[in-house]
Amino acid sequence: MISNISIKNFAIFDDIELDFKKGLTVITGETGSGKSILLSAIRSALGGSVKGTDVRSGEEKAIVEIGAIQNGRNITCRKIINVSGRSRSFLEDEPMNMDEYKVKLNTIADFHGQHEQQYIMKKETHIDFLDTYAKLKNKVALLETIFNDLIKSKQKLKKILSNRLQAADRKELISFQLREIDFISPETDEDNRLHNEYKKLKHADKLISTANKMNNRLTEQDQSLYNELSDISKELAALVSIDGKLQSYAAAIEESMTALMDASHGLRQYASGIDHDEKRLEKVEARLLEVEGLKRKYGGTLEAVMIYRQSIESEINTFQNMGKEISELEDQIKHLRSEYLSIANHLHEERIKAIPDLSNKIKNELAVLNIPKATFEVNVKIDLDENSDISLKDQSVKYSPKGFDNIEFYLSANPGEAVKPLTDVASGGEVSRIMLAIKTIFQEVDPVETLVFDEIDAGISGVTAEKVAESLAGLAKEKQIFCVTHLPQIAAKAQHHLHISKKQKEGRTMVQMTYLNDEEKIHAIAQLFSGTTLTTDSLHSAKSILRGARG
Repeated sequence: MISNISIKNFAIFDDIELDFKKGLTVITGETGSGKSILLSAIRSALGGSVKGTDVRSGEEKAIVEIGAIQNGRNITCRKIINVSGRSRSFLEDEPMNMDEYKVKLNTIADFHGQHEQQYIMKKETHIDFLDTYAKLKNKVALLETIFNDLIKSKQKLKKILSNRLQAADRKELISFQLREIDFISPETDEDNRLHNEYKKLKHADKLISTANKMNNRLTEQDQSLYNELSDISKELAALVSIDGKLQSYAAAIEESMTALMDASHGLRQYASGIDHDEKRLEKVEARLLEVEGLKRKYGGTLEAVMIYRQSIESEINTFQNMGKEISELEDQIKHLRSEYLSIANHLHEERIKAIPDLSNKIKNELAVLNIPKATFEVNVKIDLDENSDISLKDQSVKYSPKGFDNIEFYLSANPGEAVKPLTDVASGGEVSRIMLAIKTIFQEVDPVETLVFDEIDAGISGVTAEKVAESLAGLAKEKQIFCVTHLPQIAAKAQHHLHISKKQKEGRTMVQMTYLNDEEKIHAIAQLFSGTTLTTDSLHSAKSILRGARG
């Protein structure tokens, strides 16, 4: 239950603190005094949506804090709303994201107002009411998970099958490319080695003849460089005996002669070692053409060719694994279908079992709420769909995250009238009473401890108002009830009467909230009879209705 609230700068509220009590609390006040705003503040603090216009004019932020008892533990929840429209939520002074905040607080209070009445007037929500009554919410949540997994698996399979069709040509192409690369089977840096060998083989004659010519010029001819240096060495040796400083030059000449002899020897060996093999040249040239062809096709370098080969090999493996993945997905989809069908069948059976009891209880409760001859039925329909992959009794059926049942409430409020869809026949007053009937019945299965009613009295009066008041009083024995009302019959049944008023102070609107004592209750209820002007008759009526309410 909600034990207290603190409101700062929310709408027309400036700074208000208020304790709440058990049982039925009615909230009265003139139109525009702030009754619904109080309920909006409570809703926002418990995770309801907010907007920047909720902040009091001239202020930067609004703060709404609620103290509540949840599962026997006192908790504090706070919403801070900035004028920009952004908000922050705190549970026990710990910041929390909105989704988690709403989930943690969703068992504290249930709100019934215009939005909730619109909710029951949408037939797609009727299945939720039935599932709540039949205590099937956990099963439905499990079914929704399986449904989502099934849809995702089917979409994934569809995509893979589409890729496989599109990949047929691609697989043929890259398989050919892989065979081509592997047939040639190039080695790392092979192109450079082949280029070098090709040049040697291509120019073998020139290399041999040139090497031999240089060898002759170095050592073999009469006027070879070696013989020239030999003569110079002899002449220099004669001078060394005269001047020893020339010895170093003589030594350099000797070293040069040795180097010439080594070079000449090396050239002879080089020329004799060159392989002038035309067949080898043809092979190298052919191999080089193959390797260069691969480079032109697949990246420009041998390294690029190797990388491309790895990538298409991996891609081919993916194609080969696609069949295995398809098979696994088909098995998974078959298993998910089986699971879905098992749970959906169970839900269908449990819904069918719960319907008579729920229908009778709502019918009886509507009688209590002064719709005595009402007929209330729950229609279950299963739609066929020839394209569906879920079958029931050998027929393909349309299915959803909640199963294959379509649930719709039907109502006849008057005797002799055929039942028709609730969304077509219910008046505003009847919708309010149907929602109240559902709240009354669901108190046995609904963990929410606080019920908040706004506009529950729309479209009703007289005996019906008395019946609604009695129903609210009955609910208040088990729940904490807040009810904004304009009906004296409901106000008289309340254990606590909270009156809201507003006044002008220094050009600003100020709101006051006061729990009324017995004498003040009489005047407040009398105003509900006669308006702002109290009359003797209205005061008498107020006293009479209060005596009747207290027995």
